[in-house]
Amino acid sequence: MRIQRHLHLLGAALLAAFAATIAFVIPSLMQIQESINIVVVTQALNLTMTTFLVATAHAVLFGLPLFALVRRKRSHVGIAASALGGFAVGATPFGVLLLLSMIGGGNPTFINDAPPPFGWIEYIQTVGLAGSLGFVGGLTFGTAMRLSGSGRQSWSVVSAAAVLSCGVFILPVIVRDRSCHNLFRYGTKSVAPQIYANLKVPPEDWRKLEQTFADFGHVQALSIRRDEHTRDGRIMWRSMDLCNDVGLSISVGDEPWLARLHPPRADEGMTLSIYSLKPGWDWKPLARHLLSEIEKIWPEKTTFRGPSGQILSFEDAMKGRP
Repeated sequence: MRIQRHLHLLGAALLAAFAATIAFVIPSLMQIQESINIVVVTQALNLTMTTFLVATAHAVLFGLPLFALVRRKRSHVGIAASALGGFAVGATPFGVLLLLSMIGGGNPTFINDAPPPFGWIEYIQTVGLAGSLGFVGGLTFGTAMRLSGSGRQSWSVVSAAAVLSCGVFILPVIVRDRSCHNLFRYGTKSVAPQIYANLKVPPEDWRKLEQTFADFGHVQALSIRRDEHTRDGRIMWRSMDLCNDVGLSISVGDEPWLARLHPPRADEGMTLSIYSLKPGWDWKPLARHLLSEIEKIWPEKTTFRGPSGQILSFEDAMKGRP
């Protein structure tokens, strides 16, 4: 009987984690400007799996102990109480870690040892978002526990939790992005760029930079992919990738959200990475052509960096990395 009770609790916790995951993933996917394709699908599945792992850890490590603590003092824990407990489980750990990272990291956004007003607003919004996901999870947990009152429905909760959990981990293995935009399509565990650089291009020139990359991609018969993530009408990050089937991959990215927090990385500008995934293929002519086009439009705005972040000359950067 005790084992059955524990299985019901675990099933309800997994369903709560899945509900919180869906509440996070669906709005995130709605921000993607790109049409549905295999790249978007694999990103969605990987995001779902990662989020589910985090949500499950919260539910098991914090949610179930909190539920057990409340049950010692109250014979019945309703759906509303579970939802409020879920909010606390979602918001508290993340809020504490975020606050400690802001204080302990010596973040330059602090003025007189305190974050500026917009920093607090961002903090409250982020913690509130985590809490709202926990609220959804708690609501689901309370509903699942109520359904566990009868024998047949209780096993339905456990079965549904098992099926959904297996699906979260199996689908990313079955559905894979085999396009050239996937840097790990050849089975490698890690990939380092041949060239890495910062572009001090003004944010308002992003569309011009994007068009420059698109024109280059069309001329060189490269596959083009754009991605953009917005929140509350503001751009968080955006990127553009060019690639071909012989192993060349070029990506440029921008993270406008950093400018609102003013960390040192925000002053480095956009990032440019050039990869060569197949040994023996000469990637340098295309890389040199693209970099010369960028230099014509934005002269002296490109800073090349080595593996340790050191600044390199153009010729040293063109030697690539082993």
